[in-house]
Amino acid sequence: MTGMTHLNLFHGLVAAGMKMRYGSKPGKEAVLRCLFEKKHIMDAGYVDYYLMAFWIFRHYVTSAEVAVWPRGAMSSSLICYCLGLTEIDPIKYGLHSVRFVNDELPKFQFDIEASRFDDFMKGAEELLEANANGYDISAIRKCLFQDLSPMDYLSKKRKRPLPENIDDELACYALKFPQTMDLYETYVQNPKCDILIYQEEMLDILKQVFHVYGIKVNQIRLSIQRGDKEQVEAYKREIFADLKDITLAEAETAWQRLTSNPKAFLKAHAVSRVLASYKY
Repeated sequence: MTGMTHLNLFHGLVAAGMKMRYGSKPGKEAVLRCLFEKKHIMDAGYVDYYLMAFWIFRHYVTSAEVAVWPRGAMSSSLICYCLGLTEIDPIKYGLHSVRFVNDELPKFQFDIEASRFDDFMKGAEELLEANANGYDISAIRKCLFQDLSPMDYLSKKRKRPLPENIDDELACYALKFPQTMDLYETYVQNPKCDILIYQEEMLDILKQVFHVYGIKVNQIRLSIQRGDKEQVEAYKREIFADLKDITLAEAETAWQRLTSNPKAFLKAHAVSRVLASYKY
């Protein structure tokens, strides 16, 4: 691999992953999503970080047959899907990578097979040490190992067949928490009711109705979920000053829905947990 740079390697791995996941002619949505994520990764200087995640959680885990399962927002990343870090297709499930690829270092969150956790950590450390001359290992070590958990459920493989439609299971998982139990009861009584359940729905409204794009959609979501009323109102004034293709009344209706459930759940996490219940 003479002359091969880390960036070349990253591009090559992603390209191979795109072909594996979406075929030789991936659709427009997958291509645009890939470009968006790659641009942010390169601009933020995270190429080495993703490469080491690939080597540890893909290459090493595959050869050592340690069971791992992703959790949290990383299941929404198409790049993670292409690198084999997750088996969840973010496009299929309508997951948005802006929740993972944001203005902070993305968190690679994994549950590790409990009985193999120590073996995994030892092997991962050996792999890091072997690459100490080519990568900023101290920074990578700190970031990659901050959200790993040994979990017993990964030792109990059952592989139930996945149903064609798991929307109800996802919704019930996302709503069955103390802060949204009233919405859960409403949904159970009428699954077709119009409830904002997921953070991803908030991002859809911002992009499709208000034409807000990029990292800003995540910043607005965060303000709503943190209950920062002053900042949310500031965003609203800014957006409403430049409405496109909708009336003020339509915009008000959309905004009310956007802010109707500040405790909206991360769908990527719900998908990860529900699918895991069919695999383990």
